[in-house]
Parts: sequence; structure tokens; C-alpha cells
Amino acid sequence: MIIDSHCHLISSRYEKPIHEIIDICEASNISLLLNIATKEKEFNEILSLSNNYKQIYNSVGIHPHETENLNKNIFIKIDNIIKNNKKTIAVGETGLDFYYNHSKKKDQIKSFEKHIDIALEHNLPIVVHSRDAEKDTKDILYSYKKNTNLTGVIHCFTGSEKFAREMMDIGFYISFSGIITFKKSSYLRDIVSQTDRDKILVETDSPFLAPIPNRGKTNIPAFIVHTIKQISDILSIDEAEVEKITSDNFFKLFKKVDAISIA
Repeated sequence: MIIDSHCHLISSRYEKPIHEIIDICEASNISLLLNIATKEKEFNEILSLSNNYKQIYNSVGIHPHETENLNKNIFIKIDNIIKNNKKTIAVGETGLDFYYNHSKKKDQIKSFEKHIDIALEHNLPIVVHSRDAEKDTKDILYSYKKNTNLTGVIHCFTGSEKFAREMMDIGFYISFSGIITFKKSSYLRDIVSQTDRDKILVETDSPFLAPIPNRGKTNIPAFIVHTIKQISDILSIDEAEVEKITSDNFFKLFKKVDAISIA
């Protein structure tokens, strides 16, 4: 079983209709896709895809790029979606991005904290985006972790080995994308080798970041097999073992999913 723990299936960047993408996934032994919302206008289609395809689950949230001019009604909407949709299994994509700074730092932090509050209220994990914001991300997550059972994943990890260890120390998972196949990503491959096996997830972040040998193409979930192969090479284990490790970790983190019904 292969699970793509983070993809964006409603993006207009795809060259194929969703039913063809799903067919390709089935042919590649990909059993589950976690479809991630990044803005309010995506919510309805995110939910529709989850309703229409048994292998698609979803996470709802507002990306840090989109956090200016947020209002309480958006968070009420997220709260209601979680209450009424069994296939909404996480909160996010949320977090901090101080590389692009498309939104003000204070707005990103406020939104991040609100997402965490909602995740804690519903006992769901959070899907965290962190770029050039390791200290602030750590400080916020550690401040919440002191008195709660907060958990989640740092998605599409590109940070430092120190940051990875800090996140694992509070029970967070580390998700690796096709970036680990890039020639200039030797430091990330070193981090993969140092990551606790019970904290590794794998993702495509499609339609972005297609792995070698498909770099430059529109990424699709089926390309995750190349990232899995890279991890198997790094860890010197069979690809089937990587599939088992990452799938088991997915079900440990996203407890709302019934692993038996997926198998």
C-alpha cells in the first residue's frame, strides 16, 4: 500500500482530468490520497472530491500565503466542515512562510495559532508548512505542546537536521517529497537517513515538485514511487518496506482514517 500524504488535486495545473489521475494511482498501488486545501474557495471542491472518490481524504485550512484579511467566519466554516465531514482528517495546510512573505508575519502567526486551536478542539493533527521560519514554528508548536496532545506533520520538509529533530522530539512527523531526488538535495538525503523511521511520511505535493526522472513535468500522485525508491536507497531497505513504514505512520498520525477499510 502506498499513501500520498499531501497533494493538491484541484489545481488547474493538471493536464489530465481527476478520474484519469485516480486510475493511474490505482495502477500504481496508491491506495489513499490526502487532498489539501489552501484557501477558502477550494473547500467545496475538496469536499466534493472526497465524497466522490473512496481513496481521497481531505484536510482543510488556509495556507500562510493567504492569511491577510482572514476573519472569524472562515474559521467557523473550517470548524463546521470538520464536524460534518468524516473524511476531513486534519487541519491545514497552515504554518509560516517567511521566504515569500506574501502575508504579514503577524497575520501568519495569528492564523497558525487559530488552526492549532481548532485542531486541538477536534483532536486532529495539523499539516504544517514552514519555510525560513524554523524558530517561530518551533516556538509556537512547543508553546502549545507543553499542555496539550498536539500532533501533526511538517510537510514537504526542506529544513535543517536540528529542526527535524526538534519536531520529532514533540511527536511530529516529517514528510519528504520529490525534492529528495534532486541533485542539489544531498543535505536532505542525509536528513532522511537520520529521521526516526516511525516518524517518516512521503508525499508528492503535486502538482508541484515532480521528482527525478519526471522533473519539469506536472507532478501527479503516481510519481510518488520515485520518492519511495529514493528513500529505500538511502535507508538500504526494500521499497515494499518503505511503503509499509510510511503507510503505518500515516494511520498512526491520521487516526480518523480506518486503516482496515482502506486495505
